[in-house]
Amino acid sequence: MDERGGNVAIATVPVILLFCLCGNLLEEVLFRGFLQGRLERVTTGARAAILSGLLFAVCHVFLAVTVTDVGWPLLVFTAWEGLICAWLRLRFGLIPAVITHGLAIALLTGGLV
Repeated sequence: MDERGGNVAIATVPVILLFCLCGNLLEEVLFRGFLQGRLERVTTGARAAILSGLLFAVCHVFLAVTVTDVGWPLLVFTAWEGLICAWLRLRFGLIPAVITHGLAIALLTGGLV
């Protein structure tokens, strides 16, 4: 935990949660709402979900190699997370994908995982 900045004060967890939900709302609207919706017009829902999830990971290359030193494991995580959110969007709509994405990032950034 010390390598990641130490323990997170419990009082900051609601703020982290709010920022993660609001910040990741934009990504979900762009990738699942707009992109996946457009792809569904030209291909099947399953293919659109897979493409949306994988393109989500591709768009995180800059983050993986310059902003952090995590590298390819970050791309694997974002592909996995992107595919999960794309499936949720396909099956249940955009709001469950937004909540899942925001909670996943909040758990990671808040040091709860």
